[in-house]
Amino acid sequence: MKQTILSIVITLVAITAIAQTNGSGKLANYEAVNWKIWLLDDSKPLTLVAPPSATESKAELKTIRQSMGKLDEKKLTEVTYWNAGAPSYRWNQILPKLVAQKQDVQLRFPASWMNVAIYDATILAWKEKVKYKRNRPNVLDPSLRPAINVPITYSYPCEHSVTAAAAATVLAYFFPEKADSILQMARAASQSRIDAGVQFPSDAEAGWKLGEQVAKQIIEKAKNDGSATVYKGAINKDPKKWTGSFPLGITIASFSPMVLHAPDQFRPSAPPDFENDMKELRAFKPTSKSRFLAYYWANTADAWTEVANQKMFEYRIADDAPTVARIYTVLSVAYHDMAIAVFDAKYTYWGIRPSQYDTTYKPLIATPPFPGYPSGHAAGAGTACAVMEYFFPADAKQFKQMAQDCADSRFYAGIHFRTDNETALKMGNDLGKYIVDSWMKK
Repeated sequence: MKQTILSIVITLVAITAIAQTNGSGKLANYEAVNWKIWLLDDSKPLTLVAPPSATESKAELKTIRQSMGKLDEKKLTEVTYWNAGAPSYRWNQILPKLVAQKQDVQLRFPASWMNVAIYDATILAWKEKVKYKRNRPNVLDPSLRPAINVPITYSYPCEHSVTAAAAATVLAYFFPEKADSILQMARAASQSRIDAGVQFPSDAEAGWKLGEQVAKQIIEKAKNDGSATVYKGAINKDPKKWTGSFPLGITIASFSPMVLHAPDQFRPSAPPDFENDMKELRAFKPTSKSRFLAYYWANTADAWTEVANQKMFEYRIADDAPTVARIYTVLSVAYHDMAIAVFDAKYTYWGIRPSQYDTTYKPLIATPPFPGYPSGHAAGAGTACAVMEYFFPADAKQFKQMAQDCADSRFYAGIHFRTDNETALKMGNDLGKYIVDSWMKK
């Protein structure tokens, strides 16, 4: 029995090795061809022309060999950089750095738009792969020795080029002053696959066209996201509620949700009087751990993306481009809609902050310039926790602890009452489950 099992294992390893070598796509998961696109207009289908013939492909091999012949240390470093993880991995690392340089763009949630463009473009690319079943360059010429492991999916179109064009085109819209450098990075990502010997030039060209077309449609939707709305409502003057001369994010509730039916769909009930919450906050004795959590979560913008990266590598799904794109997209879209729902509640109730309720109270960190109820951090944590639990159920305990730590950190920081956090954590969790269920059932 042991010998039989060992033989099966050896056979499977051998088959996998052959598939990785010839890039035939025979063992690849093409389930994504049945997935539905999310935001593209179905009445304007995007497709590609057929890939070059076998004769033309042989001519392309000369270009590949020329590119591989120029593969010096600098280019090999670039190949290795873009080959890490799924095609969308690097772009979800690049975006936070761009946002850090222009934080006002963050209020439009570019990650959601970028990832939706990547997702829709990737699903269309997978449909084209199955349609044309083009083999990788080293199948046409077995003497070719690619610089990296050959993906086991079909070659046409290039998924890295699809992703690069979709991501860069969207980001160039949100960061026009950086457009040239962003698009140059994307072109480098696309070229790296030719330099590595795993894609034909026509794969990259087709992938770029597809990703760019998808991105342009997504951008048109982003232009009408509601962010241009000018607030014309009343500003609270009641001293028993939050007051401020600069109500940050007051128009976010007017943004268009991507999945929710309306911004108030998960609006919690009105907050109580915060007298007991204030007593608890005054009586709280900080510890080294509570201070650490307060500062950590106050200065951590992409902890959930990082843990998603970690889980995708741990579960060895980093080579499954559609699945990775879906996880990033559901996570970022859920956060997008959560923010709209939270700011709807904040500016419905104008929940007072601790330092305004008791002007003698000094919080550990600076209080944000908008109402406190419900907590945005806690709602975001609850939302992300629900999404991550769906995709990685075995790690639910870890995600729940992260979400609780994030929620508690705002109390420890002295900028939220416990009620703000507990209400938001439940609100976010309910909203997150709704988003992921809606997405996966579409």
